[in-house]
Amino acid sequence: MVRRMTEIRINGHVFTGVMRGSGIVDYHFFRFVGTLGFEPFKGTLNVKLDQPVDISLYSTKAIEHVLLDGTKKINALLAPVILIMKREGKEEHYDCWAMRDLSNIYPADIIEIVARDNITEKFSMKDNEEVIVTFFDIGKKSKK
Repeated sequence: MVRRMTEIRINGHVFTGVMRGSGIVDYHFFRFVGTLGFEPFKGTLNVKLDQPVDISLYSTKAIEHVLLDGTKKINALLAPVILIMKREGKEEHYDCWAMRDLSNIYPADIIEIVARDNITEKFSMKDNEEVIVTFFDIGKKSKK
């Protein structure tokens, strides 16, 4: 069986959110480390996409835990993405994770980016700056 992987690129714009990304990453810090395999920057980059996205279609990991009654509680879905920024006529690519906190504070056209670095500082990003977010769809198994 072979898995086919396709990608979808969605344009978006950076914006200043409600300043809760640092609290989410800090609260779940050790789960992020265990799930993603690195220590993330304690904050997120907010991106308003040009179209809504169902992150569950691209999610490969989740921040979750088991409650005392044995039920699984998922706090956030995580999807590997490539963030593309245009700098001086060239594209810069940065591997990171799109997060959808399931408390649903944001609509489906807004994602939060979790990364090793403070992306805003690393790339001198400003509000309303255009970016491209590349999502990967692993697809269904097919026989070859």
